Amino acid sequence: MNNFICFDIGATSIKYGILKENGEIIHKSNMDSDARSVGGRGIIEKLIDKINYFKNIYKLSGIAISSHGMIDSKNGIVLHADNHLIPNYSGLNIKSILEKRTNLLCELENDVNCAGLGELWLDDSPSSGLLAMITVGTGIGACLINNGELIRGNTMCAGEIGKTIIPDGRFEDLASTYAMTCSLEKKLARDPESINGKMVFEEIEKGNSLAIEAVDNMIENLAIGISNFCFTFNPAIIFLGGGIMAQESYFKPRIDEKMKKYLPEVIYKGTEIKFAKLKNDAGMIGALKNFKNIHNL
Repeated sequence: MNNFICFDIGATSIKYGILKENGEIIHKSNMDSDARSVGGRGIIEKLIDKINYFKNIYKLSGIAISSHGMIDSKNGIVLHADNHLIPNYSGLNIKSILEKRTNLLCELENDVNCAGLGELWLDDSPSSGLLAMITVGTGIGACLINNGELIRGNTMCAGEIGKTIIPDGRFEDLASTYAMTCSLEKKLARDPESINGKMVFEEIEKGNSLAIEAVDNMIENLAIGISNFCFTFNPAIIFLGGGIMAQESYFKPRIDEKMKKYLPEVIYKGTEIKFAKLKNDAGMIGALKNFKNIHNL
């Protein structure tokens, strides 16, 4: 069975692993992206170092990448990325650079698209019909999969729902994990570096009213954005992912209650909300699925 090296490139960290063709993970780890200091070119050099290292251990059949940003998956180019997160990343032809430097085939796809492909591949849900993935983290992104095929849009930028406008601002500026933790920084008088989803839920367990209020506000805005998404696309299933969505027991009933209020019964009952199971491995597994789809493996 063929082995592939897979990467999931984010603004703060890069996850990587060696995966078998069936999606089984042989080895996985992560490293700091150091994106703000090394920029896009520096990230590529980090990937090449790992590829060259693992080529001496495994026989690799290709490189599969999940990445932050709007991606031209046909040509392997980063069309647009937030410059404050990964400087000088936009415009890089990652596929071309890596193929020339490593002599391995390389495929690149948007991180949320990869997460959706990964969840659908290894989930027991039917692969037919219109399915979606929404990830909540530093920002908010979505992907649509129709009968197993990604809907990429005219310029391959479909799914950027975090940029859409809801009352009081952009969806991701109000409903992302980052937005929620930022709202707590001054209220809790904590070091910003110490505030993350895990810490917030520890405070909720202690009964901290400020933490409860912050997450409830996040859920309200999430429900508005997800309901708008349902009105527009009417998917059969929406997978919710991102680190904070590991708190399924807290989010699921509250999001469900809000969506029942905002959606007519025909859409509400026709939309199943599922919480992603692959966690931090979704990007790598989905990147491999994307590679397999392109090369008919």
